[in-house]
Amino acid sequence: DLVRRIEGTYPTLEEAGCKVGIGVATGADQVFIGSYDALDVEPDRKLPLAMTRDIASGVVNWRGQGVINPFTAEGPLVDLAAYPRLHAYLNRHKAAITARHVAQKDTARWYRTIDRITPALAARPKLLIPDIKGDAQVVYEEGRLYPHHNLYYVVSDVWDLRALQAVLLSDLTRLFVATYSTKMRGGFLRFQAQYLRRIRLPAWDSVAPTMRQRLQAAAVALDIDACNAAVGDLYVLSAAERTTLQAQRTH
Repeated sequence: DLVRRIEGTYPTLEEAGCKVGIGVATGADQVFIGSYDALDVEPDRKLPLAMTRDIASGVVNWRGQGVINPFTAEGPLVDLAAYPRLHAYLNRHKAAITARHVAQKDTARWYRTIDRITPALAARPKLLIPDIKGDAQVVYEEGRLYPHHNLYYVVSDVWDLRALQAVLLSDLTRLFVATYSTKMRGGFLRFQAQYLRRIRLPAWDSVAPTMRQRLQAAAVALDIDACNAAVGDLYVLSAAERTTLQAQRTH
């Protein structure tokens, strides 16, 4: 009943101006991903990579991995003739790269990753969310790392990301994901894009300045109780609805 009430009252996450995506799948992580400093390609052909273990503590602690980027900023693949180090590196690993389905389907573009890499995403502040977790783990990344395919990300030109982080860390988000997600062994939930997109969010311009500050402060402190209290007020939850949320956290 609580989920249905909120669904009837507020727009979806993306309708409220937030975009949900997933990090890069390469099809051959052992080739395209490695120690950033050790990847023997031109400096502009690699990006620092955020992986699940980098955010296990709730904040970003980058462990130094990188991903090779074979795409130009405009979208097409780079001309390998212009990048001799990248060309040599890819040729050393050509057997593994061309064994992928994506390479066999398009032999002329054999060195592409499965997903196109958009370097601007690395430079954009974002929230990173691991796929499988018992509770929502939502980590603020300031705009240095590109997400790996085990991570979902949320960006917005409308909502403040710290305030949004508080909402996504709250029991209300867990209730939405638990309502639609298949529960894994051990009670773990799949925090996948299709479930995240079902979350409802007030319009940012309807959020009062004092509420914005409460949400931001709760997120920065990673104080889940403060996140829940602020979100309860933001969504005008009744005492019974707040009790419902508390109860579902313990199950």
